[in-house]
Amino acid sequence: AQHLLEKDPTIVGTLRQNKPDIPPLMKPSKSREVHSKEFGFNDSLTMVSFVRKKGKDVGLLSTMHHDKEVDENSRKKKTEVITYYNKTKGGVDTTDQMVGTYTCKRQTQRWPMVLWYNIIDIATLNAYTFFTAQHPEFNARRLFLKELSKELVTPHMRSR
Repeated sequence: AQHLLEKDPTIVGTLRQNKPDIPPLMKPSKSREVHSKEFGFNDSLTMVSFVRKKGKDVGLLSTMHHDKEVDENSRKKKTEVITYYNKTKGGVDTTDQMVGTYTCKRQTQRWPMVLWYNIIDIATLNAYTFFTAQHPEFNARRLFLKELSKELVTPHMRSR
């Protein structure tokens, strides 16, 4: 986050709770109250830990927000960081969900293959999105992927 901030872009994102750099105070605990918040500040970085359910919390890191501002109008009293994240990051979750439905990923130890499978998944989702924008009546993604794969393989099969 600090490296990106030096180059200008700001970030807001979730943190995995199993990282050793996260202080114990920010990690999930059965003793913390539901909807309680913990803040951590370091120069231009802000870390927020919000307990959404008993024993379940979400950790966020932001280089955009620098105070403990809380939305008093909401029932759960969420922080500005969480409200901003929920408002702007829905597309990532939707993409992950759609890619996960029909994926070409396979288990492998080779990271270039993992990257390649992800590129194919995202490219096919983008192709489907463009196709449905031009043909709104078509909404069968599985059939689209089947036809797309046939179209991509047929020229190679003919040449052989």
